[in-house]
Amino acid sequence: MTGGDEPAHDGWVDSDVGGATAHGVTAPRPRPARRTVLVGVSVVVGTLLLLWGTDRLARWGAESLLARDIQQATGVADRPQVQVHGAFFLLQAVDGRYDDVEVSLREVSSGPMSVDEVHARLSGVHVSFHDLLTQDPAPVWIERSVGEAFLGYDDLNRYLEVTGRPVSLGPAPGEEVLLTGTVDLLGQSVSASALAQLSPQGGALSIAPTALDTESDLAPASRLLLGQRFSLRVPLDPLPFGQELTAIEGAAEGLVVRARGTDVVIRP
Repeated sequence: MTGGDEPAHDGWVDSDVGGATAHGVTAPRPRPARRTVLVGVSVVVGTLLLLWGTDRLARWGAESLLARDIQQATGVADRPQVQVHGAFFLLQAVDGRYDDVEVSLREVSSGPMSVDEVHARLSGVHVSFHDLLTQDPAPVWIERSVGEAFLGYDDLNRYLEVTGRPVSLGPAPGEEVLLTGTVDLLGQSVSASALAQLSPQGGALSIAPTALDTESDLAPASRLLLGQRFSLRVPLDPLPFGQELTAIEGAAEGLVVRARGTDVVIRP
């Protein structure tokens, strides 16, 4: 005992001093609260969901605007199906250029000509961010397009009848078509049929007979004239995205037409 009846200390203390224990061991620091972690995760998830929702909304707005512009430009009764591709659309929207757009239309007409179906893949579709926000119709510039159209024999024959062509088309083996009809030939009515080849000619469909078959013999001059009457050129004005035909094939129900275009402008 020391003076004043106070207990003597031998250098050891029982209480923590400066964060140390009685034996000089540092106490563990408290871990971050679970609530803080949950709040951080919630903020991240909420931000991602907000970006995803904004992206989907912007994509839907672009598809709706393009569908309306194309419908007004082509005059089709049914709203076209439009799909804008790309993993993250907001960057395309702000830039005003869509890399890859897929479009499908039905019953595209121009005058007496009607095309049953048109499917096109468009690259570099320009729609300003302002037009997307306001949803105002405006011209759409398309850098490149590749498309395929189906032209039924019924629609094609109706066009030939309206335009005064006394022939009709039907399927034939291979890639050819069968032409049949009755034409006025030097004051004589002649019925004939012919296999014909299909080929693109600028923006038109060229149909050229390869073998004529008639019920009666014809002089060489008459046969040459008959071949000219069976030679057809059909403009395909209804194709909205293809300025240049690249291939034409005959099928069981009609013709498959492939086309491409550059610097195409759609005007609502």
